Amino acid sequence: MAVKVTSLREWDINEIINGIGQPGIKVVICFFSSFVEQYNPQKALASAFPEAECISVSMYGGWCSDGAIEIGVAAMSLSADEVDETHISFQEGVKEEPIRAAHAAIAELRHKTAGQKINPDEYLGLIFFDGLCMGELIMKEFTMEPGLNMAFIGGAAADEKTHSRTLVGAGDRLSPDGLIVAILKMRIPFFFNHYVHYLPTSKSFVITRVEIMHRIAWEINGEPAADFYARAVGVDGADKLTEAIFAKNPVGLLLGDSVYVRSPDCVVDGKGIKFYGFCWGTAFMSAVPIVLSMVRVLNFIVTLRREPESSF
Repeated sequence: MAVKVTSLREWDINEIINGIGQPGIKVVICFFSSFVEQYNPQKALASAFPEAECISVSMYGGWCSDGAIEIGVAAMSLSADEVDETHISFQEGVKEEPIRAAHAAIAELRHKTAGQKINPDEYLGLIFFDGLCMGELIMKEFTMEPGLNMAFIGGAAADEKTHSRTLVGAGDRLSPDGLIVAILKMRIPFFFNHYVHYLPTSKSFVITRVEIMHRIAWEINGEPAADFYARAVGVDGADKLTEAIFAKNPVGLLLGDSVYVRSPDCVVDGKGIKFYGFCWGTAFMSAVPIVLSMVRVLNFIVTLRREPESSF
C-alpha cells in the first residue's frame, strides 16, 4: 500500500500503530532513544504487528516526514506493495566474536535464499549491530560474500553519546550484544544516499606506524600518535586526553569526496591511540598512504531540518 513513517518524542505503541499501520505490512523498522528500553519496544512491536518482520535499533536522533527529532522514536512500515520477500538473521555475541556472528548470519541467509538469483537491483540488505562491537569486521565479511550480492545499508546502533549500551532487536528479542541482518526482495525501484554530518578541516595527517588488527596507531606523521593528537586538539600532553575529548574530536578517513568518521577510544602505553574502528580503509594493506583529517562536527539535527532531501 505505502511506505508509512511516524515519529514521537515519547514511547506510545498506540500512536505508532496509528502512524504506520496499514494492510499487508511486511516490514517494520523502529529507531528509538535509550530510555525506551524500559518499555520493551521490540516485544511491543512484535505483538502489534504479528504479520510483519519487526526490527528495532537504539539511535541518537532520527528523521521522518514530520521532521527531525533528537530524543524519541522514529518508525516506518513497508507493505507487500513494496516488499515481496523478507529474510532475517539475528545473532548475538558480537562483542567477543564479531566475525563468528557475521559468518553465522551469512550462512543462515544463504540458506534462506538458496535457489534465488540475487539481483542487486531487486534485493536490498539492512544490517544493524551493537555499537560497541567491532562492526567493521562484520561489514567486511558481508562486503566480501559473493553469495549475497547486494548493497547492505545500516550500521551501528547508538546511545545518547555515553558509549555504554546500545540495542538491536528482532522477533520478540532485544539484545545489547546483537547483530540483525535483513534481506528484502523489493517490488519497487529503490535508492539510498550517504550523507555525512562532518566536514574535514585543514589539519590532515598520515598514520605512519600502526598495529592493524588491534586498531592502534602508534605514530602519526612520524611522531607518537597520542602526542600529535593532543597537540592537534589543543591539549597540554597525551596524559590529559580523556574520553570526553576523544568523543568531541573524531578524525575523518577521506575517501574521494566522502568523510568516514573514526573515533579514538583510548591512549595505549602513553604513546599510541586505539580507535573503535579501522582507520585505514580498504587500502590498509597496501603501500598507499591513507590521509586522515581532524573534522568539524555539524549539528545533524539542524542539518536534517535544513536539507531533508539529502537524508534518506
